[in-house]
Formats: sequence, C-alpha cells, structure tokens
Amino acid sequence: MLRKLLKAMTQRLFWFVVFMAIQFGLLLYAVLWASYAKGFYLAFSILSILMLFVVFTRPEKPAYKMVWMFLIGILPVFGGVLYMIMANKKLGYFSRKKMKRFLKTLPDASAFPETADAALFEEIPEYSHISRYIYNTTGLPSWKGTECTYFYYSEEFFHDVLSEIKKARSFIFIEYFIIGEGKWWSRILDELIKKVGEGVDVRIIYDDMGSISSIPNRYDMKLRSYGIKAVAFNRVKLHINPRLNFRDHRKIFDIDGNVCYTGGLNLADEYANDEIRFGYWKDNAVKIKGDAVWNFTFMFLEMWTGVWGGEDNLSEYLPTETCESDGFVQPFGDNPFDDSCTAEDVYIQMIANAKRYVWIITPYLVPDDQMMGALKIAAASGVDVRIITPHVPDKKTVFEVSRSNCIPLIESGVKIYEYMPGFIHSKIFIADDEAAVVGTTNIDYRSFYLHFELSVLFVHSSVVSAVKDDFLRTFELSEIVTADMAKVHGPIRRFIRYFLRLFSPAF
Repeated sequence: MLRKLLKAMTQRLFWFVVFMAIQFGLLLYAVLWASYAKGFYLAFSILSILMLFVVFTRPEKPAYKMVWMFLIGILPVFGGVLYMIMANKKLGYFSRKKMKRFLKTLPDASAFPETADAALFEEIPEYSHISRYIYNTTGLPSWKGTECTYFYYSEEFFHDVLSEIKKARSFIFIEYFIIGEGKWWSRILDELIKKVGEGVDVRIIYDDMGSISSIPNRYDMKLRSYGIKAVAFNRVKLHINPRLNFRDHRKIFDIDGNVCYTGGLNLADEYANDEIRFGYWKDNAVKIKGDAVWNFTFMFLEMWTGVWGGEDNLSEYLPTETCESDGFVQPFGDNPFDDSCTAEDVYIQMIANAKRYVWIITPYLVPDDQMMGALKIAAASGVDVRIITPHVPDKKTVFEVSRSNCIPLIESGVKIYEYMPGFIHSKIFIADDEAAVVGTTNIDYRSFYLHFELSVLFVHSSVVSAVKDDFLRTFELSEIVTADMAKVHGPIRRFIRYFLRLFSPAF
C-alpha cells in the first residue's frame, strides 16, 4: 500500500488532483468569507440568480442544464461562481478567428470527388435523413469510392498500421486521446522517425489529460526533437481552468489522406493486451481507404489549426486514390462548442429508425433522458434492443451508475449483457443489417457534451456485416443481466448511486 502511494505521488495526475482540491477549497473559503464577513452575500446571490437565467436560456441538453440549476439552487452563494468557472463552452476570440481563416482555405468544390449524398437518398432513403442531419450539423458528406476493413481485435490494428506507415509518401496525421510508452508505441514511433527522415510531414495531437499517466510531461517536446510536429491538446495546468473538462477523445491515424484508422482503441499496450489491467481488453478499429478519408483529414487539420495554428493549403491534402465502393461511408465529428450533440442525435435516430433490432456496445452506460426514452420506446415497440457493457470495470464509480441505469431499461424490455472476460471498450451501434456506427463516442455525458469525438456511419457496407458478426461472437462471451443483479442492497450504496447519477451530467 505504501509503495503504491509513493508511486502515485511521483505522477502528474496525483499533484494535479491535490492542487485542484486545494484551489477549490480556497475559492470556496474566499467566497464564503467575502459573503459573510464582508457583506457580499447579496452580490453573490444575485450572481447565482443571473447564472440560473443563463443556464435556462442556453441551448444545452435538458439533463446538463438541470444538474447545474440544481447545483446553483443548493449553493446559492457559491453556485454562480462555480458555473462561471466550470461551464464556459464558448471558443475564445483567437480560436474563432483561426477557425474562420481555416475555412477560407477549403478547396473549390470542383477539386473534390463527387460525394454520395444524392445517391444515398435515391438508393436508401430510410437512412438518408440521418446522413443529411450529419451533413447539416458538421458539413461532412457521405462517400462512395471507399474500401473498408473492420478489425475485431486491437492486435490486428497495430500490425496493419505499422505496414501502412511504411508506405507513406506525403504526410501522417495522428490524433489520439491516449499515447502510452511501451512495445507498440515504440515500434510506431521508430517508423515515424524514419518517415520524417524521408521528408514525410508527421504531425501528432494527443490529449494531455488522457495521456497524463502514460507518457512523461512535455512529451511533445521530445517528439519535436525527432522532427515530428507535436502538440498536447488542452495542456493540464495546476490551476483552475474553465476549459479543463473539454478533452480530445478522437482517434485518427491518417496516412497520405488515402488511408485512415479510427475506432475505440488508443495507442498503448493495454489496448493490445500486452499490459493486463482489467481482464481481457476487447476493443476494435476500422480502416478506411479512398474518398471518405477526406472527412478525417479535414477534422484533423481543423483541430491542428486550433491548437497549433498555421495556414495549410487544404487542396494539397485531398485523397489521391479512389477505391471500389463498399457501401456508403460518412465519418463525422462532434465538439462541445456548437449547439448540437451530433453523435447522440445520430444514435437516437438509429434507435428510432430500427424496425427489427438495434444492438449496442458501450463501455459506459450513462444515457440522458432523451437516450433513455428512445431505448425504452424501441423496446416497447417490439424492437430487439440489446446493450453489451463490461463485467470488469475500469472506473468503479461509472460502473455503479451504469448498473443503476440498467434497471429501468431491463424493466422496459431492453436486454443488457456484460462481457465476462474483462473490459469491453468498443463503441458500436448496428440496426437491421442495414447500418452501423463505429467510433469513439461512449453513451455518457462526457462524450455527448464535453469531449471532441468522432464516429463513422456505414450504410450497406461490409462493415455492417462484420460488426454484426462481432456482436454475435461477443454475445457468446457475455451474460445477461437481470434487474435483481443490477440492484444494490443497503442504504449507503444506494445513496452513492443516487449521488453519482445526480451529478454525472455536470462533469
């Protein structure tokens, strides 16, 4: 126990938590002292009332607004200050300016391959409305001319990506939530360094919080010493930061704009089960070649402009290879700074559109009221709704919330399974053998409201049948959860669940 404590004390995450706790304590003390000792109680109360109006009028999801209104209501002096610090979702002036400049560099429409939006409407109208929604909220179209490969296991991805890196001729763009030093990242990094020597433009974005325990501080400086352009997204600072909650949870491995990988897994050994932490780690990835890679390239360069700057000529990064069509493919992103929750809305449309079945894999089952309602309605309508979650949790608090959310779903007819060999980290939807979504978005508030995420919609693609096969394999390794199994006994655990469920939308 002492050894574990000493080890924890040497990590950045430990000191980050300590400093944040101290600062929040001091801030609370300062507000209360000013309110009661210096007569500013009325001023802080008025601030909280003003923040209530702000929360109520903002175009946020109801669950997110309700928890903040509750917090401000029970903390009438401190609640308004807390909201101003932790719930600012507006881009800064300079970020907005960089984004506008970036959009002006878009190539002329004639430079693009023909998108598949019109063909999707003609051939599969029942899914074209989902595709149109994605385009209208993100500006990213659907494509044909794209070849797809689904990887059932992480180990397959790592071997394949190493072979594709060696073929790179122009650029390699990497954007991941977690990069972890170890066997696989060392092999990838060695190949990237070779490519830099060959004149390939290698750029890396990693999330500083996501990688806080897996790589050294200022790892981007080390990468730059190899000639790699690298930046840590939203660097962790030891002071209260209103943007602290907003993390880059995307996974992009883009090679020459012609090949791209995404999925649930990160670039660390535990994802390939070379480091065992929570039993067998089940994850997935998908490889996309051809026209649809442009959507990934666009998302990466948009993020790069925001965190690094520069003025890339986007016409230099268009795909140069068109493949035989494998259905309709539409990669799309989501971010906390717009007025829509695109990923959640696509999930809900998938559920509502299903006529026979909708199956879901998610590591965290923390749906808001809208998602919960959609699942219940589908099950009550006779749709076969099944959800696979982990049996071995990586976060026990989230596991408690997930288990508590199982009860009303099971009672409404949804079948909940737990993957028994360990932790399942995939994020997959499939409906009626027609369409599937594979990506990085969990069914939880962080993914829906606070993270930068991405997903890929596949319609009439080989990926749909591969995803179904993955589900069928995974069902065999899973056990169904009953309402009695999901319930807890004892007032203390019930209180903990209620408390965690109450505040889960805020953070």
